[in-house]
Amino acid sequence: MRSMRRVQDDIRIILTSVDDENAAGKLARGLVDARLAACVQISAKGVSVYRWQGTVQNDAEYYLSIKTSAASETQAIGWLEEHHPYDTPEIICLQGTSAEAYGAWLRNEVMPAS
Repeated sequence: MRSMRRVQDDIRIILTSVDDENAAGKLARGLVDARLAACVQISAKGVSVYRWQGTVQNDAEYYLSIKTSAASETQAIGWLEEHHPYDTPEIICLQGTSAEAYGAWLRNEVMPAS
């Protein structure tokens, strides 16, 4: 079995959620159109349980998994903050490691930071 070559510290996965399927689609399309993400996966509606302003909330949301490069991470987060419909959106960024071919594709699809 061949060992997989890896690209370290190069991929970022940004997580966010919205309560509306159309809003999820607009965010996903906007990030890809702006070349701030190579891919955005929208997961089926789930339930988020959280405390907001002293009250426990239980809301249905769509979850977005945004794939970008380390070089475009700051710009992608800034774009999300500007376009997200929530006042205080969940925006969590994770560092990822990918297979070499996927990492090369991703870097080619997102614009370099200016």
